Amino acid sequence: MITAKPVETIYSAIGMRVRYIREAIGMTQQDLAKACGLTRTSLVNFENGKQRCMLHTIEQMAKALNSSPKHLLRGLWT
Repeated sequence: MITAKPVETIYSAIGMRVRYIREAIGMTQQDLAKACGLTRTSLVNFENGKQRCMLHTIEQMAKALNSSPKHLLRGLWT
């Protein structure tokens, strides 16, 4: 059975994972934001768990990070 976590916890976890991968590959917030059609401020807020994003934006982030949406979402629902 899938257990639900609060939405804020999920977005915070995804944001932390995006930041970790972005920093690991040496990409700036500005570069990732531009690749996803976001402002740098929106990306900062998302990485800090203060802003939600659409699923298609998660897909764009994954692509820009040479990752997959599955990887960004892995382990969030257990």
